[in-house]
Amino acid sequence: MCGIVGVYNFRDARPVDPGALGRACDAMAHRGPDGDGTYFDDSAGVGLGHRRLSIIDLGGGAQPMSTNDKTVWITFNGEIYNFRELRDDLERAGYQFHTSSDTEVILYGYQHWGDDVVCRLRGMFAFVLWDATKRRLLLARDHAGIKPIYYRIRDGQIAFASETKALESFAGEKFGVDPTGLYAYIRMGYTPAPYTMFEGVQTLAPGTRLVADGPGTTVSRFWNYTPKPLDPPPSIEEAAAELLELYSNAVRRNLVSDVPVGLLLSGGLDSGLLLSLMNQFGTGWKTFTVGFGSEFEDDELDDAAHVAAALKSDHTSVHITREQFERSLSHIVGYLEEPVSTASIVPMYFVSQRAREDVKVALIGQGPEELL
Repeated sequence: MCGIVGVYNFRDARPVDPGALGRACDAMAHRGPDGDGTYFDDSAGVGLGHRRLSIIDLGGGAQPMSTNDKTVWITFNGEIYNFRELRDDLERAGYQFHTSSDTEVILYGYQHWGDDVVCRLRGMFAFVLWDATKRRLLLARDHAGIKPIYYRIRDGQIAFASETKALESFAGEKFGVDPTGLYAYIRMGYTPAPYTMFEGVQTLAPGTRLVADGPGTTVSRFWNYTPKPLDPPPSIEEAAAELLELYSNAVRRNLVSDVPVGLLLSGGLDSGLLLSLMNQFGTGWKTFTVGFGSEFEDDELDDAAHVAAALKSDHTSVHITREQFERSLSHIVGYLEEPVSTASIVPMYFVSQRAREDVKVALIGQGPEELL
């Protein structure tokens, strides 16, 4: 993951304080340990910041990044899985690229397709584009809302970031609790977008974009999924074959990386199927499992080890104790933006910490679980 942050004073175009933006970037240093950068347009009152975790084009993907003519700038968190296909389309249209990063594809995609570039992206993303010619800011979040982006509009200024800690750092104050967000969390166990637990702070909803310019800000949805009945309906065998093809292609796209990739493996169907599909595109994948051992009746360490042995992965088991759980809880909660009503965040922290020693990207069966 990377961290994005920025400010646009759309009413009076007053210059952004470099020190304040730098502190906001530093507040998210854990999101991007591989590099950082800032960009300022003092004539328009814009400042963009970025903390980088390098995954694709390790040497050439530094951000904020601009088009060749310096008229469009971006700070981007995520991965675009169809960026090579989009790049081919844009090169045929006459655009010249100077990096092999997916970030640059969004820049020229915006120049070519305008705001509708977001409709062509397949991946997980939260990004902000500054169009210096039109003096407008475009924020966008991926279809499923995988990547976060928070924003605060106050006194003719919009400030945005991947984490509320960065917004608080820039503002120089602690935000109060939002009663609506708190009520929603108590009722549902989470806070739905655009609400947050912080007073005056919103989060961009999945499949949504925000435009900020001189007149103010507008939010619109660019993606809505409407199920359509299959006519004629496929047989069970046909549906299974199509699902397997779709799933396999999705896994292949997620493996595009210039750094080592692994898998967080449980003993269940979801991550086991992921490992099986990953084996279509490579061997010896590093897998990681966390558990409490005999201290917890439904522990998955043994089941995961059996799956890893059957599918021939390079497997590591992470064992944590109740004492470790209790001792680390407050530290781990400090990394959360908002409350999470599950204790699984603690073992997830430990297994991710161990995986990071060997890989930089890890797949996880969190999404397929609901489907399968």
